[in-house]
Amino acid sequence: MKKYMIPLLLVLLVDSGSLVWLYLYSSSTSEAAETVSTETELPHMELPALPDIVEIKSEGKSIKISLNDIPQYKNYLLNEGDIQAEIARTQFTSLDVPSSNVYAMLEYGCGTKDCSTILVQTNGNKSESLTMPVGILQDYKVSSDHEKVLIRYAYDEGSLVKRQILVAVDLEKLKVIPYTSAALEKPFMLKPTWPIISYDWIDHNQFTIETAALETSEFSALEDWFSSENRKTRNVTIQLDVNKHLDEY
Repeated sequence: MKKYMIPLLLVLLVDSGSLVWLYLYSSSTSEAAETVSTETELPHMELPALPDIVEIKSEGKSIKISLNDIPQYKNYLLNEGDIQAEIARTQFTSLDVPSSNVYAMLEYGCGTKDCSTILVQTNGNKSESLTMPVGILQDYKVSSDHEKVLIRYAYDEGSLVKRQILVAVDLEKLKVIPYTSAALEKPFMLKPTWPIISYDWIDHNQFTIETAALETSEFSALEDWFSSENRKTRNVTIQLDVNKHLDEY
């Protein structure tokens, strides 16, 4: 009987050792996997904190705006490295509108030839905004009833050539007003095509534009026209579609 006991004990010892080795190997593998998982986990990135109310200063003037009410400008700031520097770089032009609210054109993210722009209406606490074109704000004219504004943007192509667009805005609703004529809206509001030498309101719903009297708006033709001392112009009358409004440009 004893001669069978020794081999049996050896088998049991070997099996027990195998089980212990498997347990230890499994535990170490699990711990290694947890370590790798912990090491490869990306750190939580917190967005920089922004105050709700910021003050924009430009040419000795200042306005206070609520960033939560102007999400397009807030998102721009959050994507910039130095938020305070970008706020300091932001400019604005106050619109001369008789109202208890302040109307201002914000100009930010400016490059060598253009800026992003937003029309803002604010009372210092609550703000409303309207996304406007990317370009260089040139000037504006408010209608005689103070309910609408025409805003001219310039696009400098180098040399003497400069093209413009003219955008109409309902100040009460803070909406863009389209033209009734799509044929005129495309070259004079949507895509800088012609120079707009001058413009003025005819009444509350229509205005006139003075532009180059040319058959084509190609760069070479405009360059010759701007170089000429006898520049011929033509007037274009544009009607606004006051029954339609656009939430942004």
